[in-house]
Amino acid sequence: MNLTMSVEMTLALLLFLLCSGFSLVASHHLRSFNVSSEEKLWKDSVDYCNQSGESLVTLYDEEDRDFTEKYVNKTNTCVRLGLQKVRNTTWSNGDPVIFHNISVNVANGDQICVAIDNTTWTGFNCSERKPFMCYSGNNYILIESNKSWCQALQHCRSLSLELVSISNETQNQDVIKAGKSTSFWIGLMYDDWEWMDGSCSSFREWSNNSDTGADMTNTCLFNSKMTKTTNDNQELTLCSKGVMRIRVIDHHLTWEQAFNYCKAHHTGPLWIDDEEDQKAVKQWLTYGTNLTGPFWIGLRQSRVFGFWIWSDSMVTYSNWKNDTTPEIPMSHLCGAIDKHGDWSDANCLFPQPFLCEEEIVSV
Repeated sequence: MNLTMSVEMTLALLLFLLCSGFSLVASHHLRSFNVSSEEKLWKDSVDYCNQSGESLVTLYDEEDRDFTEKYVNKTNTCVRLGLQKVRNTTWSNGDPVIFHNISVNVANGDQICVAIDNTTWTGFNCSERKPFMCYSGNNYILIESNKSWCQALQHCRSLSLELVSISNETQNQDVIKAGKSTSFWIGLMYDDWEWMDGSCSSFREWSNNSDTGADMTNTCLFNSKMTKTTNDNQELTLCSKGVMRIRVIDHHLTWEQAFNYCKAHHTGPLWIDDEEDQKAVKQWLTYGTNLTGPFWIGLRQSRVFGFWIWSDSMVTYSNWKNDTTPEIPMSHLCGAIDKHGDWSDANCLFPQPFLCEEEIVSV
C-alpha cells in the first residue's frame, strides 16, 4: 500500500470517528524558548523558569548551541544552562548498579557511556555511534544500526523495550553471547552532571579554563563553550519547554520522500497542533537556521474529502497565508511553511527542504 492510499484510508477513518462523536484531542508540544531580560542567581533562575512551566534549557548538539547564541544575541554574556552537578549512577531503567565490569577509570567525572566491546565492558564518548542491545526480561535484541547512546535509548523505548541492564555474571554472559562478538551499547552511563529536566543529552563542550572547584556545580554557555559556575554567580536565564525538538533538514525531497525520511531518521514529520506550536516553529526558523524555505511539514489534503490533516490528526489550528484555506480543485495537496511561519499548499512532487520532529528522551 502506497502512502497516498494510506493517507486516504486514514482520512476516511478520521471522518467516521468525527461523525461518530469521538474527540480527537492531541497532546503535542514543540520545544520553545524564553530568555530573561536580566541576570539572576541560580535559585532565581530556576524559579523564573518554573513559574511558566519551563525548565532551564538543555543543549543537545551544536545546533542548539548556535540557536542559543543567536536567540540571546548578547556578546560576552554567560547564559545559564540546566546542567548541574547532582547525578547518581543507575542503569537507564532506574535500577541501581549492583554489578559492573568496567575497565576504565570513571572517578574523574567525565561522561562515559558503556559498551560491551567483544567481551569487555569499555567506556566510550556517548556521542559515538554504535549498535546497541535492547531487552525485555530475558529477551535480548541486538540492533545493528549505529546510534549515539541517547539515540539508542530512545530507539529501545520506541519498541517498548529498554537498553539492556546487567545484574549478575550469568546475565553478563548471556548478553555477551547475544552480542555476536561486536561492540554495542548497554544501558549504563557514568556522569557527574545531570540536565535538570532529566533529558538524555551527551552534548559537552567545556571551555579550557572551566574551573573544577567544589563550588562549581552549575553551568552556563559563554562564547560557544560550556563553563562551570556557582550558585552565587548572576547569569542570564534561558528556559525551554516541550517534548519535541524541531529539526530542519537541508535535503531537497518531495513531500512523500520527506515524510519517509522523517519517519526513518527522527520521530516523524513536523505537525503543528496549536498557537504555541506555531510560535515554536517560527522561533526556530528565525534563529535556528539560515535556510529561507519553504519547508515541507506533515500536512496533506484529502483529494476525496477536501479537508487537511496531519499524519494522524485533524487540523484544528491553522495559519494559512492570507487566512485563506486552499480548497480543491484549485489547491495542491501538500502543505508547507515559510520562514515567517505562514502555511501554503504546494505541489507534492516539488523537491524542497523540510521539517521533522524528534521526541526528547529522558534518562
